[in-house]
Amino acid sequence: MKKKLVAAAIVLLVLCIGMVWAQDSADPFAANRKKGSQSIEISPGGFLPLFVLDSNCAMISTPNMSPGAAFSVLYRYMLGKNLGVGGSIAGSFVTTVGGRTLFLAPVCVSSTWVFGTDPMEFDISAEIGMNVMRLSGNGIISPIAKLGGGISRYISESWSIGGKLMWWFVPELHLGSYANLNSYASFLEFSIGAQYHF
Repeated sequence: MKKKLVAAAIVLLVLCIGMVWAQDSADPFAANRKKGSQSIEISPGGFLPLFVLDSNCAMISTPNMSPGAAFSVLYRYMLGKNLGVGGSIAGSFVTTVGGRTLFLAPVCVSSTWVFGTDPMEFDISAEIGMNVMRLSGNGIISPIAKLGGGISRYISESWSIGGKLMWWFVPELHLGSYANLNSYASFLEFSIGAQYHF
C-alpha cells in the first residue's frame, strides 16, 4: 500500500512539474521575439549631465548644466530570438548656469540583445551615430555613442510598457586651430516608454 501511495505521489509530482514546464515554455509573447518581428517604441524621460572632459581629457570640475529632458523614437527588427537591430531618433536639452540651452539631436543605428520570459522582457542595447548639437545659435555635428538597458512588461500581445537607462557619450570635436576646444560629455537618460510590436 505504501509503495502504491509513493508511486502515485511521484506520478502526481511529475505531472505537476510537466504542467508548470509546459506553461513556462508556452510563452504567448514569443512571437514578438522571432526573426522578422518588429517594434516601435516612444520614450519620454529625464536627462542628467554626468561629467565633461576637456581637450586634455581632464575632468571639468563643474559641468555648469542642470537636468533636462529627453525624448526618443526607436525601431527594432529581430534577426532571431534574442538579437535585434534598428535605429533611433532622439532629442534632448539641458540648461546652463548662464541661462542658455544646449540641444542634442542624435540619429543612431542600434543593436539590442533581448531576453526574458512571459510577461517580462529585458534588453541591453548599444547605439552609435551622429549628433547635432546647438548652443546659443551655434551648432556642430559630431559622433555619439549610447549604452544601456531596459525592462518592460507586456500588457497585451501587441503592447508593452517599461523603463530604460541609457548612458550617452557625446564628444564635441573640432579640427585644426580649434582642436583645443574639444570636449567629451557624458549624460544619463532615464525614461519610460510604450512599445508596439508587429
